[in-house]
Parts: sequence; structure tokens; C-alpha cells
Amino acid sequence: MTQKITLIFALFITTLFAQENISIDELLKTNYDDSTITIEKKSLILTKEDVETIQKLANTKVGSKIVRYYRVTKNEELLGNAILLKQKIRTKNAAILYMVDANNSMKGLEIVSFKEPSEYKPNDEWTKVFEGKTGEDMLIAGKDIPTISGATLSARAIADTARVALAIVEQKL
Repeated sequence: MTQKITLIFALFITTLFAQENISIDELLKTNYDDSTITIEKKSLILTKEDVETIQKLANTKVGSKIVRYYRVTKNEELLGNAILLKQKIRTKNAAILYMVDANNSMKGLEIVSFKEPSEYKPNDEWTKVFEGKTGEDMLIAGKDIPTISGATLSARAIADTARVALAIVEQKL
């Protein structure tokens, strides 16, 4: 059963990337300013207890028990982890890559797939507000994360999922 779920998730993510022509490796090399980093693709299956703990820390629901993440190293030194999470925005899913450094601080995020109308997609300038944030920060849209006029649901969904990503890194990686 677990292999079946993992395969379905992998097919979903592969389909998203095929449609968007996005290379996670290239995104990570760009965001870590280094083409010589090593990137290991990994999967994590959260237990019921893991989900409960992460939901409590993140103060929001975990969308899937299967988590795809990327371990980023250079010369065997951990630089960080990138967590790929999908989140329903209004009626369709988006896939967001949250990059967290070795100190569990948000390095940045990339929206790798966004199926809602383009006017609901946050711009790169807005995504920069997550840089340097940790699990200690509230990360609530409308409080310490600005909302986006006309795209409030996108801002909320991305902020909620950022809390989940940071909780996963803190608890499991």
C-alpha cells in the first residue's frame, strides 16, 4: 500500500514538472548559488503520530503523509533541505518548494506549479518575505506575512504550507 501511494505521489509530481518544465536541481543550484552542490532526492512517509505533531506545531493540516524532500550538501556538509509540498489554493493544487538551511531557517521558496489563474500567483518579491523565517515565527498571512490584494487565498495557503515545511524539517530531518 505504501509503495502504491509513493508511486501515485511521484507520478503526480512528475506530471506537474513535465507541464511546467521545471528542474528542481537547477532551482536548488541557483538558490544555493553553487552548481557543485550534491542533491539527494528522498521520500519520507509520516506516521499518524508525526502528522499530529507537525499539525500541532504548524497550526494547520498536513496535506499528505508522503513528503518528497531534497537533501543539499557540499563536500558532505549539510547546507539544507528542500521540502516539496502540494497545497490546494482555491480549487486546484499548487506545488511549492520550501528551501530550509542547515539552521532550520527558511532560505526561500519557489512555486514550481500553479494551476490557478495567473493573477492569483504571488510574485517573486512577495515570496522573499519568507527568507530567514523559522518555526518560531508566526507565518500567518495578514499578520506577519502580507496578504496579496486579489490573491488572499494564495497567500494563506503558501504561508500555511511554509509552517508545515518548517515543522517537518524540525521534527523529521
